[in-house]
Amino acid sequence: MKILTVPGDPHGVNAIMVSKTEEFHDHDVVRLSSADGSQSVERRIFRVVDAGEDKWELQFE
Repeated sequence: MKILTVPGDPHGVNAIMVSKTEEFHDHDVVRLSSADGSQSVERRIFRVVDAGEDKWELQFE
């Protein structure tokens, strides 16, 4: 399982931009962790969208 760091509370994150150098697939489960490490949540990827500029947008259920 991949761990992604987000600023603030990861529970409210509906989408995140990531580098295209990493591989993600629809329905993968990732762990979102707050930058300070105090909170984390597992989320299932609903859709992976090409966001341009060598980025993927991961949209969560």
